[in-house]
Amino acid sequence: MTAGITFAIIGVAALIILVVMGVHIGVALGAVGFFGLAACLGPRQAIAMVGLVGYNNIATFDYAVIPLFIMMGMLATAVGISTQSYDCLAKWLGKVPGGLGVATTLGCAAFGTMNGSPLVTASVFGKIAGPEMTKYGYDKYLTYGMISASGNIGQLIPPSILIVIYGALSGDSIGRLLMAGISPGIALTIGFSAFTVITAIVRPHLFPKVTAKYSMREKVRSLKDLIPIVVVAIIIIGGIFTGVFSSAEAGAIGCLVFFVYGFLVRVPLEKLKTAVIDTVENAAMLFLILACSSMFAKFMTVSGLAEAVTTLVTTSNLSSVLFLFGTVVVLFILGCFMDAYSSIALTIPIFYPAAVALGIDPIHFDIVAIIALHMGGLTPPVGLCVYSAKSVAPDDVDVMGIFKGAFPYLIVMIIIEIIYIFVPSLSLAIPNAMFN
Repeated sequence: MTAGITFAIIGVAALIILVVMGVHIGVALGAVGFFGLAACLGPRQAIAMVGLVGYNNIATFDYAVIPLFIMMGMLATAVGISTQSYDCLAKWLGKVPGGLGVATTLGCAAFGTMNGSPLVTASVFGKIAGPEMTKYGYDKYLTYGMISASGNIGQLIPPSILIVIYGALSGDSIGRLLMAGISPGIALTIGFSAFTVITAIVRPHLFPKVTAKYSMREKVRSLKDLIPIVVVAIIIIGGIFTGVFSSAEAGAIGCLVFFVYGFLVRVPLEKLKTAVIDTVENAAMLFLILACSSMFAKFMTVSGLAEAVTTLVTTSNLSSVLFLFGTVVVLFILGCFMDAYSSIALTIPIFYPAAVALGIDPIHFDIVAIIALHMGGLTPPVGLCVYSAKSVAPDDVDVMGIFKGAFPYLIVMIIIEIIYIFVPSLSLAIPNAMFN
């Protein structure tokens, strides 16, 4: 084992310890990257390199999509789209077995698509849908477990901040990745909804039928509440598909739609101002992560660890399926202790080159990894989505109960992940059709 690889292993261990201790992932990545480069190359070269690497990694127009997608989500929250979309879906699906649960899953998918944050989605729908579902006799733990799980869907369907960040770190086409995320997003929506309906049929005491009745007139009138989400979805997916504009331009137009909608429905200017401020804060945090992760990635390359892992994988006759399963297990375990951004920043410099060397399609690998990243949001001890739902749940709903309620939906995610590992075309069909 060379000195560089020894430094890299120490650096990875130090990074994990720092993140678990609560140090911001950007600071932890930057510190480990800098001191690792200093150990491998010397302090002077490290100082010269970190500034150049950090700047080059974020000084690109492609990353303009990040603040625009964040602003879109903040504006969607400010103008109240979450409440409107859920009310509409609940009116149409209330009579279906487990209908309120299906409405909640669809509402989380729609709102999460605009918002881009599973934590915000879980907390918002924990406030909106949680009390409504439990009022009709839905099992309280399954209710909040479902909300925790459904909050993840929006990070797959474009616009998705996580996918943009992942593409930025891996170097893959952000447009192709965004389109590839549509398929697993729909698969998770169908899987969660199907489980809820089947459970309501087999064990109706867990998800009893809703007695409230709505006229067809009320249902039809409620469809207008879905118009903003549908318009933005058509703009983003349709625009990228037809090549009319780029991902960044799609984000700008989406922001404009929500701004105009906010003025039309007379949303207080203070809410719109808060949305802009929150956008700046979140964008600054993500750009810090991008810049510092590039330093860490450079350290992994200079140390030789990334090359060593690639060589080990390619010379061990490991099949692509086994490698993908191993990657999923590692990401799942990391997700139990870290947020998604920390996990991808830590693992991409090590696993991505090995996946490419094995001949795995980069987009397929990315989608499998992104699905795996979402599982950690439902598992203790971190389980950020669960804690987010718990933060707005009644006092009699304890956090371990929510973890148990989320477990069946985690099983659904694992099943879908296995399917995507064995069937790469599910990840590649949409981006190949759109970009070829």
